[in-house]
Amino acid sequence: MNKITYTFGILIFAFGLLISCESKEEQTTNEAPSVDVKLVKPTTEVAKTLSFKGKINAAKSTSIRTRGSSFVEEVYVKTGDQVQQGDLLIRLNNADLQAKKAQVEAQIQQVNAQLNNTQRDVERYQNLYEKQSISEKELENIELQLASVKAQKQTALQQLQEVNSEMKYYQIKAPFSGVITAKNVQKGDLANPQQAMLQLEGKAGFEIEVSVSERNIANFQQGDSAVVHLNDSNRKLAAVITEVSASSASTGGQYKVKASITSVENEALFAGMNASLSLQTDQLHKGIFVPKNSIIRRGELKGLYVVSQQNTALLRWVRVGSIIDENIEILSGLSPDEQVISSGKSKLYNGIKIAF
Repeated sequence: MNKITYTFGILIFAFGLLISCESKEEQTTNEAPSVDVKLVKPTTEVAKTLSFKGKINAAKSTSIRTRGSSFVEEVYVKTGDQVQQGDLLIRLNNADLQAKKAQVEAQIQQVNAQLNNTQRDVERYQNLYEKQSISEKELENIELQLASVKAQKQTALQQLQEVNSEMKYYQIKAPFSGVITAKNVQKGDLANPQQAMLQLEGKAGFEIEVSVSERNIANFQQGDSAVVHLNDSNRKLAAVITEVSASSASTGGQYKVKASITSVENEALFAGMNASLSLQTDQLHKGIFVPKNSIIRRGELKGLYVVSQQNTALLRWVRVGSIIDENIEILSGLSPDEQVISSGKSKLYNGIKIAF
């Protein structure tokens, strides 16, 4: 009986030991590894940034117009064409000028013939005067007649020069290299000075123009660095303030500010893109600020992960304020001395061990 009891006790001890080992193995297996994260401390001051909406424009842009009304004989370009400075874009009808030119050229030929005759008369009169066959008064008269004919020729030559100069405006050429962004006339249309026939924009660079209120215009100075934010992407482009309007009399109380985009990504820009111009000022915002990428959103709720005393991730729901550049203001739910997890949020949950 004692032998049976002893054997049964050994079996119970062995079974208990096996259960204990399996429990430890299961606990070790189920224990989740720690997550590597980066920590940041909230800041209590950030530089105040001014931001204004505007549009991207080509640094060089012009509307191609005619100086007078005339019919379009030929259009050599279409929208999207790239042109070089001096390329012929449009030819206008200049039949009236051609007729005027022919008339002036005929007048010049007539004056040249008269000039030759008068010069020969002067030479003959000079010979007669030397022989005392004519009076000095008669010689002076023929010399005055020669001077008059020369003046007539000079006037005709000036008229021809004016006609040739005016004819250049009927051969519309590109004032600089760029891209045709708009075409408003076709062959046979009547062009007039009030209508832009073509829109030409250069490819050398881009700028942004914004309207700034009276309260903020003093913060803008030529040469200041700024940042352009494109609305259709997260791209940020470096810029320099190039123009600051000194008057708002004709712009409804708003001051025009232009900034030249200096980023190397200019080739990806197009005129007309919506963007905003941001400028950092010397003023400071006071409060509690964290990187905006540390915020998580669950519906209408906003929160962030902080580090607990046990080095675990602790989800904290907070109330947020304004976004200032890469920072977001925390109005409640966080103290300045707490550490905030700024990376690894996708792997985090409440209570998980973290490594940093």
